[in-house]
Amino acid sequence: SPYQVAILIKQMNFEYNKEYLNPYNRSHSYITNFKKALNLGVYGANLGYLTMYEQSSESVQYFSVIKILMQEMNIESTFNKDLFKRIETNIGNKDSMLNLVSRSYRDIDQYLKDNNRNEVGVLILTGGWIESLYLMTNLAAAKKNDELLRRIGEQKYPLDNLIKILSPYYNVSEEYAVLIDGLIDLAYEYDGVDINYTYVPPTVEADKKLTIINSKSELVMSEQQLKTISEKIAEIRKKIVE
Repeated sequence: SPYQVAILIKQMNFEYNKEYLNPYNRSHSYITNFKKALNLGVYGANLGYLTMYEQSSESVQYFSVIKILMQEMNIESTFNKDLFKRIETNIGNKDSMLNLVSRSYRDIDQYLKDNNRNEVGVLILTGGWIESLYLMTNLAAAKKNDELLRRIGEQKYPLDNLIKILSPYYNVSEEYAVLIDGLIDLAYEYDGVDINYTYVPPTVEADKKLTIINSKSELVMSEQQLKTISEKIAEIRKKIVE
């Protein structure tokens, strides 16, 4: 999820850089529900990043934009006033914010499913995933980090799943077709990325109720493949945020 990505990036000691984010004052230019839903996912990923780096004032601005987009899409009713107030009160509390915002997006997803608005939920999920990969590829270009590269490589599997859940909407509009075609093009590039998995039995510590995963994976991805993936995800994102 975007929040796991934000935690991962902070743990790797990358410096905060607001240039990676979609400016909050751009939100007024999103007219269609298609654009609003995608950018709700984008801004959610941005909020996770801001929260991890404890950028309180910017977090307030991005949360305000998220609220406005939710109101315009008639999904604000997902939340009660108490939850909104708790998020606003905990803007400066990193752990509480990550928990509350993660819960909020789960609630949105369930609400949309219950009200037969699955396509909106899929677009929010897609926007968050695209923004997260965009952020990771930008960081990888700034500083080499093997763990980050592995996480980028692993996205070939969520990408395949994303295409599958978007595919039923391909003929709904040209916007959907362009988005899905872009992701399929990205998936073709990911086909050349190999992840070699070696199974090692887990270690179980019954007294601690703990299972330790010992299996290992090795990423095989060239610099050219990373460059192409970075360019393609940047192109997809540009069509979403501009």
